[in-house]
Amino acid sequence: MSRKSKDKSETKSGKSSQSSIPLGLPACGCWINLLNPLVGELVGACGYDYALIDMEHSPASLDSVLPMILAVQLGGAKAIVRVPDKQSAWIGRLMDMGADGVMVPMVNSAEEATELAAAALYAPEGTRGMAAGIVRATRYGVDTGEYLRHYRRHFVLMVQIETRQAVDCAGAIAAVDGVDCVFIGPFDLAGSLGNRCEPEHKDTRAGILKVVSAVKEVGKPLSTLTNPDRNARTLFAEGYNLVFSGSDVGMIRQSFETDAATGRAIIQSLDDTT
Repeated sequence: MSRKSKDKSETKSGKSSQSSIPLGLPACGCWINLLNPLVGELVGACGYDYALIDMEHSPASLDSVLPMILAVQLGGAKAIVRVPDKQSAWIGRLMDMGADGVMVPMVNSAEEATELAAAALYAPEGTRGMAAGIVRATRYGVDTGEYLRHYRRHFVLMVQIETRQAVDCAGAIAAVDGVDCVFIGPFDLAGSLGNRCEPEHKDTRAGILKVVSAVKEVGKPLSTLTNPDRNARTLFAEGYNLVFSGSDVGMIRQSFETDAATGRAIIQSLDDTT
């Protein structure tokens, strides 16, 4: 994958800007719901650029997320944490823990996006609480000065568009300074549009295309995940920059189902010969 990226993290005055894209794009990612550090390390070791540690649909707590962040980074990937809801307080806490980014679900307006972007900046530009001298992100104070100069450069704020309201506001959401990437959630969006579990329904597709067009016009990167009808190759060709092409639970389930079916077929063949 290309590692080229456009550095927008510092203005001519040397202050941190709210816009940053710290990883080269296009890039591939894996979704993690199994909160075992061995899984996190393996995702990185296998060559994914990003690992998405999911707090929204798993029993994850901050105590269990920290070992996952460490493991993913040890494996060589960037650790993005999807928070359970859009409370802005999650952002500073995960930045302190050294996460490479945060994905926020159900962002429905530019006002909500603006509040989230402010939470990723220290005062006076933002609302993030200051504890740089004691947190993991600064190696517990060892690298405080360096961190404060460049902290926003190395962090991705991703917002999810997955409701009817957000579709109509997609351009304004993407245009917020500090929103680094827009993620389209096809399954929740399908439900919001009245087509539950139908990401390929014509109305869902129309909503997705409207978001893609609006975000591309603004110039922000786009992310999504695959479904049975759209693989990573198709999505990259459609203009997405970051594609989550699999999940730990899904891939393990598929392997288990295949192996179990093979075993049953072998047993059946034995029965047929007796």
